Amino acid sequence: MRTAGKVAIIGGSIWGNRGAAAMLETTIAQVRAVRGDVRIAVYTPYPQKDAALAQDDSLEFYDSRPQALVKYFVQALWVWLRRKLGGSPQPQGALGAMDGADALLDVGGITFADGRLIFLPYNILTLWPAMLMGTPVVKLSQAAGSFRNPLIRWAARIFLPRCAQTFARGEKTYAYLRELGLSETQVQPATDAAFLYAPSYCLSHENETALRQVCEKLDQLKAAGAPLVAISPSVLVMEKSGSSKIDYHRVLLGMMEGCGSPQAHFVVFPNASRERSKKSRNNDIIAIERLRAEAELSLPRPLLNRITWMMYDVNTRGIDEIVRRADVLVTSRFHAMVFGLRLCVPTLVIGWGHKYLEAMQRFHLEQYVFDYREARKDLSQVLTEMLTHSREIHEDMLTLVGDVQRSSEVQFAYLRGLLLEPPNHS
Repeated sequence: MRTAGKVAIIGGSIWGNRGAAAMLETTIAQVRAVRGDVRIAVYTPYPQKDAALAQDDSLEFYDSRPQALVKYFVQALWVWLRRKLGGSPQPQGALGAMDGADALLDVGGITFADGRLIFLPYNILTLWPAMLMGTPVVKLSQAAGSFRNPLIRWAARIFLPRCAQTFARGEKTYAYLRELGLSETQVQPATDAAFLYAPSYCLSHENETALRQVCEKLDQLKAAGAPLVAISPSVLVMEKSGSSKIDYHRVLLGMMEGCGSPQAHFVVFPNASRERSKKSRNNDIIAIERLRAEAELSLPRPLLNRITWMMYDVNTRGIDEIVRRADVLVTSRFHAMVFGLRLCVPTLVIGWGHKYLEAMQRFHLEQYVFDYREARKDLSQVLTEMLTHSREIHEDMLTLVGDVQRSSEVQFAYLRGLLLEPPNHS
């Protein structure tokens, strides 16, 4: 039987992708605002690391790596079969936390989408064990689709209609889900959860002395009148660019070198970081290290002296501190972009796909979105123009951010209703 006051969250982590951390931390804060005594189980690919960073006894951390999800599925299938035959098994551990929850909240950024066939089994296994347990699944704001691939379309048609609610992060995702057959009662549009992030939501303490020193330096530079440009590179875009024979590092360095503001200071920070890990997944530190190495070989010394490199773990509060000080943000990471937009910092995107464009359009910034495959354009000129007009852009963004945040609030209003009146499942 279901017990009240328990929520499971999957699809995010504290360590690694800090965009995922922003979504996870915002969701935890919103859940706690509804029910302060709620027990929260977090399924993460880094359970030990996240538990050590959070140091919060009210949070339970469980493994969400593929091998663990396969184990949960097998266990859930066995429990489901026994219950169908009249038994009443009570699973323990990770599956027990899922079985006893009022809802499983999926905060994954993108699921069931063309071009991501390799992730399809993972997308399914994040949902299926909870569904077998009878736990309502709510997919908080995320991208999905398109569904042209027959396997992805088949799986999406089976699993997405079985979710209690899906929140579409953008007009195209909403259209894809409606075309798939989801009704207006099954899917609602909502902007990304991180638009409601607040620094107080941050669950970890990481490299705070180093961060404070960087912020003090940036404050001194701004007080002296130096424009500040924050740059968030992406190891994923770096790898994609290499496959397309595009020199991503040269694009970024050329932008800095050609910037028409000779006093501009650049701070390069990771939006995904796994300090001391050699693995590139969710680890922009690797991209920054390579960018710095190339900069030291090719950039003049006066420009090098105007670059601050952050090659260590930076949590969501730290990213917020850096971005809010910037006059312009340049990013290839979706959630670094979200931080810039939430803080009304003029933002330039070098990315791919419709997800960036949809978010930037809400702030009248679509002209500052560039596909990395077409980034040979003189971005230094674009950056110079943005610095020149940063105040006007900022003022315009201030008039728009409220509507965007109200859209994000829709998913948590739904969640409040679900938690205050949890469904009576057996």
